[in-house]
Amino acid sequence: MEAQEHNEHTQEKKMLPPPVGTFQTREELIKHVRDFALTQGYMVSIRDSSKDRYVTLACDRGGVYRKRLKTGENLRKRKSESRLTNCSFEVVGKKDDDIWILSIKNGVHNHEASNDTSDHPSCRRFSEEEVKIIRELTAAGKRPRQILKALRQKNPNLVSDSRNVYNVKAKIRREMVSGKKMGSSGGVATTLTTLSEPMVQNGVAGTGSSQAYLERKAVTDTRALAAELCRHFYTLGWFSGTGGSIAIKVHDDAIPKPSQLIVTSPSGVQKERMVTEDMYVLSSDGFILLAPVLKAYPHMPPQCTDCAPLFMKVFEMCDAGAVIHSHGMESCIVTLINPLSKEFRITHMEMIKGIQGHSYHDELVVPIIENAAHEGELIESLVEAISIYPKTTAVLVRNHGVFIWGGSWISAKTQAECYHYLFDAAIKLHQSGLDWTTPSHGPICNVNGFRGCGGNYNRALKAGPLSLNYMTEPSQHCILLDIEGTIIPISFISDVLFPYTHDNVEKHLAATYDSEETQIDISLLRSQIETDLERGITGAVPIPPDYVGKELVIGSVVENVVAMIKNGRKVAALKQLQGHICRTGFQRNQLVGVVFDDVAEALERWQNSGIKVYIYCSDSREAQQLLANSNYGDLRKYFCGYFDTTVGNKEEIRSYLEILRMVGVDKPTNILFVTDIFQEASAARDAGLEVMMSIRPGNAPLPQNHGFRTIESLLEI
Repeated sequence: MEAQEHNEHTQEKKMLPPPVGTFQTREELIKHVRDFALTQGYMVSIRDSSKDRYVTLACDRGGVYRKRLKTGENLRKRKSESRLTNCSFEVVGKKDDDIWILSIKNGVHNHEASNDTSDHPSCRRFSEEEVKIIRELTAAGKRPRQILKALRQKNPNLVSDSRNVYNVKAKIRREMVSGKKMGSSGGVATTLTTLSEPMVQNGVAGTGSSQAYLERKAVTDTRALAAELCRHFYTLGWFSGTGGSIAIKVHDDAIPKPSQLIVTSPSGVQKERMVTEDMYVLSSDGFILLAPVLKAYPHMPPQCTDCAPLFMKVFEMCDAGAVIHSHGMESCIVTLINPLSKEFRITHMEMIKGIQGHSYHDELVVPIIENAAHEGELIESLVEAISIYPKTTAVLVRNHGVFIWGGSWISAKTQAECYHYLFDAAIKLHQSGLDWTTPSHGPICNVNGFRGCGGNYNRALKAGPLSLNYMTEPSQHCILLDIEGTIIPISFISDVLFPYTHDNVEKHLAATYDSEETQIDISLLRSQIETDLERGITGAVPIPPDYVGKELVIGSVVENVVAMIKNGRKVAALKQLQGHICRTGFQRNQLVGVVFDDVAEALERWQNSGIKVYIYCSDSREAQQLLANSNYGDLRKYFCGYFDTTVGNKEEIRSYLEILRMVGVDKPTNILFVTDIFQEASAARDAGLEVMMSIRPGNAPLPQNHGFRTIESLLEI
């Protein structure tokens, strides 16, 4: 009986190996093994690895304590018992055709499961992302306890303490002195003694030592270019008073862009006197490889720009080739016109065409972040702004200046010139009493004779349908319109766009499969289908991972799209894909948008009254702008901006609160929202907006006693 209980107890404590399987990346495989190990009471560490071929993970209690000779025959003994038990547990991940395959080499342990994972040293190691955070916060002057607090906000299960952070900080200091590079676990991984390895990996042999590479023409030319641009930007007023800085990647076809060296300007020196020898050269990880020599008095000792950590973040997140930090006066003043605004917006200006991804009719949106005492402290807010506005190529800093970047130094410089022009234009339009955020650039907030944003015109809107004989004069400064059922008939979607999508989805996917846009569309649709499968939605079939092959992925996507169209579903993932498919049809004049007869006249009337008009639709912003090709011509000239579900679901209150923040009105009631969907109207009303319901042919009936004002034509507003 006792033996049986012992066997059962042993069985309960048995630690299982992780489930085998395939993984897209080496990091996914390692995370899978480590996460599973924690649930079983053991932990693993990397025993052997070749980053692009294999990785061996072993129990971190493997091996034995080695007795070491101190002097003569005297042995140095441990004061405490060793944790090592020579455990032979081991799993192996191997790469095969871009897929990592996990197998179990030895799945048995020779020790009991741990009750506290913090006992394992490997659990106290930091991930690669955490090491980057420590590095950035160290550069910003944060202390270990402050860094640990930031890490725990991102990972509440972190078992490391401030001593572990201090150890990593110490290694960072040592590596900066020795020129070494940190590994993901916080240890020193590789030395930057040569730059020849990445060159050989790309088929170019014999680059010699790192010093020889730093003296090559590509590096020298980039340093000279950076110095020349510093002198030029000084004349433009961007780099005056020793302020402003620039960073440029050294273009080398033999080295991948993320690994290319970076040339950056020094801090606190006269930019109009910059020469080639004054420039710093950094590794792709931000380590100083080459610094200027110390000059005689009155010159200060050389110091790399304080913006270096921010430049590194932009290079990492935006695939940039150059970054410019300007202190131009216009970039500072434009952030003060509305001191509460988190964005700079401008539309219908020719120079918008010079900004990557924009055209004349588009609204240019630049996020604004708050200033800090030291530029290194801007990292967190800069990262947040880039994450929220992934298409932006600039971030304004209030009372400070602007960061601008591009794929090359030419792109960054061209866009910087356009941005400064637009900032200056906005200031001068504002001084003239004109609104730069509207297509017509008419008088600021000239609503029914009340000029200026401070005008308080509060004539109430009456409930119920309104005849054309009783024109309601809105107190709102802005009108927010839905598209389907408000501007465009529901039938246009079901009778025109859905059939076009049905007939062209396979052709579109085959032609654009490898593009980033289509891969994002497929990813969104895959997530939607996973949810549909959990809910048992009819017609949903799994979309396989990319590695199974292009044909199988496209086939399953087409099958799901056809099923959604057949069932009349209008989920956001389908609408985004549909917008990209129909874009081709509009560009080729195979499709023409059909709007209600009252729309164009109402838009023109509102524009003449100084009312700003925006669109909020579950279709992508690009799809919304297809109104350029409508039966009433190009309607984009009437709209100040476009919102899609990137700000949130249309049936959630927070989405409308986000729009309020982005538009920058004083009160929620300054915006009138017009829609045909009761749930959207309810969410907007709860956010404080004024709401009207659109009653159009084909719209779904409203609930009884819905409590909203209704209109049958936009001319009733």
